[in-house]
Amino acid sequence: MTYEKLAKMIVKNIGGEDNISSVTHCATRLRFKLKNDSKANTEALKSSPDILSVVNKGGQYQIIIGTHVSHVYKDLLNVANIEVKKSDSPKEEASGNVIGRFFNVVSAIFTPLLPVLAGAGVLRGLLMICNQLGWISEDSGTYGILSAASLSVFYFLPILLSVTAAKRFGANPYIAAVIGASLIHPDFMGLLEGLGNGATTDFFGIPVVLMSYPSTVIPAILAIWAYSYLERFLEKHIWRSMQIILVPLISFIIIVPLTAIAFGPFGVYVGEGLANAINYLSETNGWITGALIGGVWNVFVVFGLQWAVNPIMISNISTLGFDKIVPLTAAANFGIAGATLGVLIKTKNKRMRSFSLSALISIFFAGITEPAIYGVAIKLKRPFIAAIIGGAAGGAFIGGFQVIANAFVFGGLTTLPAFVGSTFTKYVIGLLICFVVAAVAAMILGFEDPVDEETEDGENEEQVNHVKTVPASNDSEQVINSPITGKVVDLQEVADGVFSEKLLGEGIAIIPSDGKVYAPASGVMSTVFPTKHAYGITTANGADILIHIGINTVELNGELFVAHVEQDQHVNAGDLIAEFDLEQIKAKGYPIYTPVIVTNAASFTDVSILNAGDVKHGEPLINVK
Repeated sequence: MTYEKLAKMIVKNIGGEDNISSVTHCATRLRFKLKNDSKANTEALKSSPDILSVVNKGGQYQIIIGTHVSHVYKDLLNVANIEVKKSDSPKEEASGNVIGRFFNVVSAIFTPLLPVLAGAGVLRGLLMICNQLGWISEDSGTYGILSAASLSVFYFLPILLSVTAAKRFGANPYIAAVIGASLIHPDFMGLLEGLGNGATTDFFGIPVVLMSYPSTVIPAILAIWAYSYLERFLEKHIWRSMQIILVPLISFIIIVPLTAIAFGPFGVYVGEGLANAINYLSETNGWITGALIGGVWNVFVVFGLQWAVNPIMISNISTLGFDKIVPLTAAANFGIAGATLGVLIKTKNKRMRSFSLSALISIFFAGITEPAIYGVAIKLKRPFIAAIIGGAAGGAFIGGFQVIANAFVFGGLTTLPAFVGSTFTKYVIGLLICFVVAAVAAMILGFEDPVDEETEDGENEEQVNHVKTVPASNDSEQVINSPITGKVVDLQEVADGVFSEKLLGEGIAIIPSDGKVYAPASGVMSTVFPTKHAYGITTANGADILIHIGINTVELNGELFVAHVEQDQHVNAGDLIAEFDLEQIKAKGYPIYTPVIVTNAASFTDVSILNAGDVKHGEPLINVK
């Protein structure tokens, strides 16, 4: 089978070959540089069952295909006269869309903390419920211990953000943590005693405006951004044997005072200004503000714009103890959930019904909306409008009654405790309005129901579209071992929606502690990517395993990678298949999360994760049966 028909469809719907400046591909997606983005018919592309999603950001028009993208790419070059470009360099990426780069940075900094923030928030809500029911007294040791567990993440937020920012900016996370900790050290906080924000002191005669930095967001990020440049400068000009002492010493002497003098007050004032502006709108007319945010939030998610607002919500929770925007984002979640239910009820397509159900469960139990947004609402078009209508209706109710959240969480059934308080009943009613209105709107507006799996002439859709599939033989279960030594984390922590929303399949991610990759099972190397950052293995029972080293590391053009295998080569479990320079990749600012994905998980009855936390290569990681 060839992918010629799919390739021709792609070329046609991105404005023709004359609209293509260049094209490359990574392990899962085609990356186009288009002359005019407006000529691309994104909706037509997304409607194809052979395209997982379309993303336009950072100056690239990305069409997400899956692990067989190299075959599509090959036929794409055959059907169109397109300039072949190996990859974009980091320098070229830096000159791309500034707004897109900003959102990518914010996303990378905050994404690792979202599970911690959500978990602490739900614990806070449960503790409040227990206290209100009289089960736990505020004066008890139990309350004190659990309260500390639920609030410490917000108090020590500057330290946590310093660590994640350092990883994003390619700096030493331990030095960064000390810089963040210095802002909330008792000696520093003692300068404020009895004075309050805005009081002054001096540093060698330089005036310093004192601020309270626990729970703040922007100061730590600005401080570590500046530190990352200083660290690179010092490592370039200081003898290697002296760097272990002089780099942290000079960094502390320069960055901590600089933050206290400039970055800190600036960040506090900016954060307070943004929060006050949004809170003012909410106080002035909560009904309109709620309708606006509840209606457009899913649009924000599509374009990644939510990352510009998330820090404001986190800051409100940290400093005020509550936030009024979080409930409105939950309204948008239940709006998309209602629209998905409408599709589930009305569709006659078995595959769409199954996917709608799983997407709905994802929203209810995890507050994750991307599968429903990309796989249902946008794919079918009119359900997305229904989601906006439902989110706006319920959002207006929630905003009008000034509903508050006690923690930063994703709106779902499992996070209800985070909204416990005087406005909880109004919150639940608002969610019901979102859900019901969106579901009814989806059924009234209707949608073009996808053709079912069997076409009129009896051929399978994938055959009609010339997409090659390899059926799995799942007669027996198989254990997939960890290919890397490191720390196992959930895919949701990966700052790339293709992996975090499991568009490519089920799996897990690993934060490597060394730079060696081993075969996770015996099989055939189905893919050895030319830039050596991604590898595919087809195991004996037909499981297709993708190992993707780092995020966006295709841009390195194989510079820091060494492949020890070739495509179609047979390997045994535990064979060394690749090496990479872990520290250099981090220093260049690339997230080092390494997803391990079963890309044909749908061909099996069960794919389950066997390990969590620290793992060594060769230890059981995933069970496929």
